[in-house]
Amino acid sequence: MNRKLTLGQKTGLLAAAALLFLICYLSLCFNNNIWTDEAFTIELLHADFAGIIHGTASDVHPPLYYLIAKCFVLVFGSSLLSLKIVSIIPMLLCMTWGAAVIWKRFGFHAALAFDFLLGVIPCTMEYAVQVRMYSWAIFFITFMGLWAYEAYLERKWRYFAGIVLTSAAAAYTHYFAFVSAILIYGFLFLALAFAPVPAGRRRKGLLQWLLSVCVSLLLFAPWIPYMRLQIKGVSKNYWIAEITGETVKEFFPFLFDMDIPGTTAVWLVLLAFGVAAAVRMIVCGERKEGTFALLCLLTPVLTAVTGIVASNLLRPVFIVRYLLPCMGLVAVFLAVTLCRYAPRPVYIALLVFLFCAGLVDYKQSVYREYEWTHTAETEAFLESHVGERDIIAYNYESYKFVYDYYWSDEEKMLWQGTDLDNCPYETIWLLDTIYWPTPTDAYLAEHGWQRQFMGNYGIEHNDFKIYAITRLPDTPAAD
Repeated sequence: MNRKLTLGQKTGLLAAAALLFLICYLSLCFNNNIWTDEAFTIELLHADFAGIIHGTASDVHPPLYYLIAKCFVLVFGSSLLSLKIVSIIPMLLCMTWGAAVIWKRFGFHAALAFDFLLGVIPCTMEYAVQVRMYSWAIFFITFMGLWAYEAYLERKWRYFAGIVLTSAAAAYTHYFAFVSAILIYGFLFLALAFAPVPAGRRRKGLLQWLLSVCVSLLLFAPWIPYMRLQIKGVSKNYWIAEITGETVKEFFPFLFDMDIPGTTAVWLVLLAFGVAAAVRMIVCGERKEGTFALLCLLTPVLTAVTGIVASNLLRPVFIVRYLLPCMGLVAVFLAVTLCRYAPRPVYIALLVFLFCAGLVDYKQSVYREYEWTHTAETEAFLESHVGERDIIAYNYESYKFVYDYYWSDEEKMLWQGTDLDNCPYETIWLLDTIYWPTPTDAYLAEHGWQRQFMGNYGIEHNDFKIYAITRLPDTPAAD
């Protein structure tokens, strides 16, 4: 197959694959849906750079993604579309620059398969357009892994410089990306220490590794005091539930499930074939390539193990979403191993499967972004019903970040503590969630009000009932 394609044709195919996914990602961005974490991002980006650093120090994540997004906002504006494009950029970099690196070492087939694998692993398409840090973490960890392999092979300083930059960037983006970066550094040390090379070359590699680690730590050192405070705060109180055997079982559907029964099992079979192919590579004399592939898979596995152990020793701090930074390495693993021994018909069948899986995943993403949520209906309903002397009330304070995006403080209020006896509004439009008791008819009547159920609505992951709370007949309005 390689002989039938020119260099220009191969380059064109890789560019077409990246363009295809770019179009898919962009088509998922034209909505007005945000969930709580995205609302936090948008709220934080109202601050200046110092405020962003202070805000993230008070939260549970490091600041780099927010600083990147802030730079983008200053140039292109703060629309939701602009912020979603910030998250698409690193995916596009992986599918172009990353594919070029893979092509150099593992061939065109692996590079093309990598683009499709990264794009269609079910969890990646959803988070590629979210106003969060996960796509940037994927970029940093993927390139750290690729450059670690280059550094092992070439012992060139520019690759170690790349490792330094991507490891520090990963640590400043997400703490479990930091865990993955530490694992990659550990794997690289073992590879350099035990490689069958002359002693002088081994010493040079270990010195380069040591200097890289030291520079990475120096780059991250300014944030370590804030990280310690965040860890201390999380150890006292955090929202993540206890990790059980059932929780771990749900890791795989989250990462690989699609809207077709059995797709998780298909992905697990592909991973198993990948492991078998990697072992065969090692046995058949391609030790470096096979070992690298296995370490790409081992990185998310050990990241998960670290999170589970930490959750059991301290308190629950890990959820499967924190494995997203490693999904680029999973795509590298599958691309390198599945394409290594596949004859032409099998390779074409793999690409057809990935293309079909991408169509299913895209359809699922379109439904999730445009049809599953009631955001547009909610906005339209309130816009047409809320009058000048009305107010929107919400009864779950933790969703204030979300409501702040849609309505100003003059248009909304927290229901708890509302003085109905001295309320100046004609109608209170209550967004009633399950997290707070709904005001009863008796309670409202006691204060001269009544309620009418208007329907089930919601914003992204936040579902609620809307009640129109109005005055009983002959009840005077407060001044």
